[in-house]
Amino acid sequence: MNQILTIYFFNKKQNSNLILLAFLSLLLILLRVKITHDIYLLFLLWNLILAYLPYMLSSKIKSTMPGTFTFYFFLFGWLLFIPNSFYLITDFVHLHHSNSLQFLFDAVILTCFTVAGFYAGIASLLQIHTLGEMKFSRKKCSYLIIILCYLISFGIYLGRILRFNSWDILSNPVNLLDNIFKSLLRFEAYVFTIVMGTLILLIYGFIYGILNKKIILKSW
Repeated sequence: MNQILTIYFFNKKQNSNLILLAFLSLLLILLRVKITHDIYLLFLLWNLILAYLPYMLSSKIKSTMPGTFTFYFFLFGWLLFIPNSFYLITDFVHLHHSNSLQFLFDAVILTCFTVAGFYAGIASLLQIHTLGEMKFSRKKCSYLIIILCYLISFGIYLGRILRFNSWDILSNPVNLLDNIFKSLLRFEAYVFTIVMGTLILLIYGFIYGILNKKIILKSW
């Protein structure tokens, strides 16, 4: 019952919130293009689409019969694309303008896109988490979320540092797997994965904790 309530109360407004965040991000980036006549940061729109995709997939998983081919197809797609939701935070590397006013404006834009991506990622993780708790114990699901957060972080490392993307598992699998094994010997890969994974886990844990407190209060 708690799991059902968790899905209900968290999903209650999140679709409208995601739309609002996407609209605000789009508005800011178009305003930047209008003012500067520069399309430098337009790639953020594609990154945001990829960031929202895992939420769409987890929503489909939620309404798909477990154990079917469709269920595992959506689950595989979700695992493949979920790092994209949190990848946007690494786009701050593109913040390097000398004009202080433009630097500030770009920082606001990147922050808006990052918040939108993280929101979609956290919402998607919560859907998978609550669905998992319907079948497995809360303790097992907590361990699964911890593992997922660090796998997501490693996926971000592959994207930002090694410049792979989600499609490479289909278009360039041999090179991707080779680099994954090589990364196991790189100290920077462990540092990046631990730092980013811990950040994702802390944010998720904070939101999950607040959400469950709300459910307890509402159940009274």
